Amino acid sequence: MKSDAGSFNGTRRRAAIALAALCLVAGGLGEAPVTRAAGAAGYPDRPIKIVVPFGAGSQIDIAARLVGGKLAEAVGQPVIIENRPGASANIGSEVVAKAPPDGYTLLLTGSLITLLPSTLGSVAVNPVTSFAPITKLAEPPIVIVVNPSLDVSTLAELVALAKREPGKISYATAGIGTVQHLIGAIVSRKAGIDMVHVPYANTGQALKDVQAGVVQVYFTFLGPIDGQLRSGQLKALAVASTRRMQAWPDIPTVAELGYKEAVADPWNGVLAPAGTPPEIVDRLYREFVRIVQQPDVRERFTSMGMEPLTPTPDQFSAEIREAVARWPAIVKAEGIRLQ
Repeated sequence: MKSDAGSFNGTRRRAAIALAALCLVAGGLGEAPVTRAAGAAGYPDRPIKIVVPFGAGSQIDIAARLVGGKLAEAVGQPVIIENRPGASANIGSEVVAKAPPDGYTLLLTGSLITLLPSTLGSVAVNPVTSFAPITKLAEPPIVIVVNPSLDVSTLAELVALAKREPGKISYATAGIGTVQHLIGAIVSRKAGIDMVHVPYANTGQALKDVQAGVVQVYFTFLGPIDGQLRSGQLKALAVASTRRMQAWPDIPTVAELGYKEAVADPWNGVLAPAGTPPEIVDRLYREFVRIVQQPDVRERFTSMGMEPLTPTPDQFSAEIREAVARWPAIVKAEGIRLQ
């Protein structure tokens, strides 16, 4: 009888231990979603870093510092702007693509990243697979400007002059394989003219050389040269867009001038590493929408020639996919390839 009782008690103890273990496992499984939700609800609880893949003073850098300061106020945490220029913005993109997908490292960049898979090839960070897009902030227009000494007032006059003097007119851009370069190449091919491309790693130097007449034509973002346009130091011939700029309504678009292929409609936008929790992406999206809607931010963007826009993460993702799919045929036609 003792033997039977001992066996029974032992079996009961083992069953109790197994049941306790099962409860612990079940409890752990049940708590996991709560822990994840709590982490997202507590976001952010430390500083956020925004990587800008361009140098200080660039249009994107100016926008980043403006919205970064506003984001810090909104979330109650410091927001650090880190400039990581190089390789046509690919270096900064790679930094963010490899960062933990926790919402503490973001990328504020431009639409150039959609072009890089076509110009850099396999070394380029793929914006479709590497990031969780949050939203665009604005569309900064690219304009075609000239030194007034060139004595042309329209794009048609520039084309006519370039045809009379093939190979003698040069145009500056922010570098080989940039959107500005592509627009210049498209306009030249479409018009049947031969202009010499002069790429600059330092856009400040490019502006100085164009003002000095060393280079006669400049394909550039409006923001950094707005003051020179207003003072008459530079003259704008066209904007590479489908619509005219609110701040400069008299400047025609390349589309209405017969160069629809040269339409770029570039953007500045914010992305997180792929795999960032949707609830964090949504939190950041809502914060950036509120920031861009603030009157002083909209006024600053408009003064830089930028149209404030805040599409949803899904809309932004779709636009990135469409752009990445669009560029290869155009890049191939222009024969542009980065080494």
